[in-house]
Amino acid sequence: MAQADEMSTSPVQGVARPEASDFQHSSISEAKKQFGLLHTSLVGMTLIIFVFLVAIALPVIGYPPVTHLGSLIVIFIATLGGIGYLYYLNYGVYKLVSEHDKLNAVLVNSLGQGFLSFGKDGICDHVYSQACLDFFGTEPGGKNIMDVLRVPEEGRTDFQGWVDILFMPDHALGFPDVINFLPQILAHPKKRRITLDYKPIYSKARVLSRVMLIATDVTEEYDAQDLAKKRQEYADMICRIFRERNQFLATITHIRSFLEQAAAPDAVENKAAILRHLHTLKAAVKHFHLGELSATVHGLESELRSDTAAAPEEFKKLLLAGRACIDRGLGEVLDAIKDLIGTDYERRGNTHEIEESALYNFALVMNVSGVSKDVIDHYLRFIVAVPIQDCFRQFERELQDLSEITGKQIKSVRYSGSNPPVLLREYQQMFFSLTHVCRNIVDHGIEPSVTRIARGKDPAGQVLIECDVIPDVMESEKEWLHIVISDDGGGIDVARVREKLLEADSTMQLQNIDDHAIIQNIFTYGISTRDRVTDLSGRGVGMNVVKREVENINGRIEVFSELYRGTRFEIFVPYLLSI
Repeated sequence: MAQADEMSTSPVQGVARPEASDFQHSSISEAKKQFGLLHTSLVGMTLIIFVFLVAIALPVIGYPPVTHLGSLIVIFIATLGGIGYLYYLNYGVYKLVSEHDKLNAVLVNSLGQGFLSFGKDGICDHVYSQACLDFFGTEPGGKNIMDVLRVPEEGRTDFQGWVDILFMPDHALGFPDVINFLPQILAHPKKRRITLDYKPIYSKARVLSRVMLIATDVTEEYDAQDLAKKRQEYADMICRIFRERNQFLATITHIRSFLEQAAAPDAVENKAAILRHLHTLKAAVKHFHLGELSATVHGLESELRSDTAAAPEEFKKLLLAGRACIDRGLGEVLDAIKDLIGTDYERRGNTHEIEESALYNFALVMNVSGVSKDVIDHYLRFIVAVPIQDCFRQFERELQDLSEITGKQIKSVRYSGSNPPVLLREYQQMFFSLTHVCRNIVDHGIEPSVTRIARGKDPAGQVLIECDVIPDVMESEKEWLHIVISDDGGGIDVARVREKLLEADSTMQLQNIDDHAIIQNIFTYGISTRDRVTDLSGRGVGMNVVKREVENINGRIEVFSELYRGTRFEIFVPYLLSI
């Protein structure tokens, strides 16, 4: 009864509904009235019993006993009548309270929420709503709340610690602060989305006596949000394809190239090349919001890099199965967009006003026909070539996309230099690979805003891109395209790179190697300063891809970094503006 009194004088916040409260108030008032009658009856019954006992005790105290039959009958009738009336009132109160209890159960269960309470010892009370059986898959009564919530073993010590703090009368944290460290989502075996909310139950002395847990099934709401997200991604995909038609075509070409490579007889022997191709493809597919296809590519890469795929036979089996899934996913994407962009867009190729290949072929025709080299160079520079800053549009958009995903603030890219024209076809693979530099900047370089503020920086990071053409000091007729991509982020932790190199090969002698030479190893295949693989980085593959693409066109790449100040990538490739 003490516990019931505590609960009645300290209602739980945010649980009762107005309609239920009004009815409960009237029902409780009626119950009080019945209890008042019961108390009156008890007083009357006490007097009757007292008279009855006095009548029996008369001979004991020296008075003559009651011998008159009428008096005795009156006493017995009054006693039996009082007992009967008392039973009648008690039955009325019992019936009213029972009906009230049933009504409360109906009202609580009709909310579709799970209600239960537990104390400092973590043991759940035996009063709970019917929904708890569905949500938790067990009867909570008498069980520890950690068992009901299926808290994993490694998290139980922390859970109990926060519960202990919760019930400390003088702890510095408030109730809302502490419950943030308790589970907010129930790990449901059927993948339902069950949110958990905690409300305090205080005693009359304003001391926390129990905690009420409210479980709510929000699966339908999340499903609706997920559907809305997929529709938004579809709209974003269509918009991005229209804006970047040439890049989308390049992505489709890369997917088809991978499908051919994966089906080749020597696919197992080219394992490293396939994994690099797949890693680059994942970034490109994700850029166009091809959600399911992106997940398929990511899943295949994870499978092929797992221990399960160590054996050549198993690698080939997983590769062919994944290839079929990617091929099917590509078909679904093309079917979804064929009504919007047609079915012959692949045949048309990258176009400005005419096919890009035709522009290059025309230059070859002029060359074979003996047209002046100056005329051909003029044609290539002003008709075929594009300003190099236009080649970084995808880089810019991906930088903003990734900043939204990671919650980091990044300003628009700032350009400097002469913005020279370039023949995109000559550098397309290299620009395609720069997605990994973009991801490296966001995931490894730019810090969260709170960290940047603590370091005295602007909350938003800045990426700079400088492009120029510089002469070769050795060959006067040769020129280099110089590209610098820099950020003002946290820089590269040289000690971390050294640690990762030793993990890869414990026999390496790194004592006499300077820091600048050490950080060049971020381009080494399999070296990453991340301990955990994410969608953005962690496999030690992306920067190796960039280096390979730069070297494929006889260029070189170098990285410079200062801890907490930023990182700078410098790329030198031959400047090609002629055939």
